Amino acid sequence: MGYDNLIRSHYEDLNNMSTMLRNYIEIYRLLISSTVDLHSTSVIKKSEIKHALERIDDVGELIDDLLKTIKKCEGSYVKYCSLKNEVISANTQKDSILTEIHDDIDYHN
Repeated sequence: MGYDNLIRSHYEDLNNMSTMLRNYIEIYRLLISSTVDLHSTSVIKKSEIKHALERIDDVGELIDDLLKTIKKCEGSYVKYCSLKNEVISANTQKDSILTEIHDDIDYHN
């Protein structure tokens, strides 16, 4: 597997973790609003509120773990992009790019 394929796979993993994070945050918010709604009713038992708060804490811990993992992974992706940019910048000839742009403009006119 070449670096390009490896980093593409790494980027897909980051996207998947970001999607998971959004889902967990949505679940977290729903749990909080549900707990607030339950707390406002007089029928609810204290043990049910306690259990709901424990679930919120559990999801919060999952979110924290996921954020730590994303932070670790995105660092390597950003380094890869930066290094790739340096290589492209060092090996790109400005005149060739300008010629290509001018040819493209002339073609479309």
